[in-house]
Amino acid sequence: MKSALTILMFAVLAGAEPLPDVLARMDRAAAEFHSLSAGMKRVQFTAVLSESSEMDGVVRLRRTKAGTQGIVEFQQPEKRTVFINGKQVQIYYPKAKNVEIYDTSKYTSNMDQILLLGFGTSAAELKKSYDIKDGGVQKINGADTTRIELTPRSDEMKKLITKIELWIPEGQSNPVRAKFSEPSKNYELVDYTDIKVNPALPESAFAWKLPGNVKKIYPQK
Repeated sequence: MKSALTILMFAVLAGAEPLPDVLARMDRAAAEFHSLSAGMKRVQFTAVLSESSEMDGVVRLRRTKAGTQGIVEFQQPEKRTVFINGKQVQIYYPKAKNVEIYDTSKYTSNMDQILLLGFGTSAAELKKSYDIKDGGVQKINGADTTRIELTPRSDEMKKLITKIELWIPEGQSNPVRAKFSEPSKNYELVDYTDIKVNPALPESAFAWKLPGNVKKIYPQK
């Protein structure tokens, strides 16, 4: 007679997609990727305080010769805009009327990889940069997804992120959820909605001009 645990494991594994099939779909999608728009909900968990905070917004990304370019607009609970352009990231806080400017040239390759992870990253790139593990089947909003665990190989990346998890819906190529775990035990969980891959986004979708009275802050200096 089968134990309850054996039956449960069989039920879970029976619905699992083979990991090579999921990676093959992601590979094909990455080859065709050039832009993305989606809604997003970001949950940031701070381990030392055992507290989490949520932000809702929209993201637009595109791959360019100079690197990944994008805009993330958060509306709730407080407005802020993140502008990503190659080797620089700017975070604008309209309520405080200031913008934080970061030089990310040291981390450009890692940033491009993380920003496009699950959308514009090929299976070969994933295998080169991460140890990949099949995390099994999990339902997200009622749909079966395959959870993929990615453990960074490089020491440089491990200083930033210890593990990345992606939830890929059955038969699809892009994640509906991503989780980034840090060495501090903090993590960031992102749920994507209304995902549009390769939409016809105009140049204005990536245009961003700061008001003239904004104070510029350079936290790295």
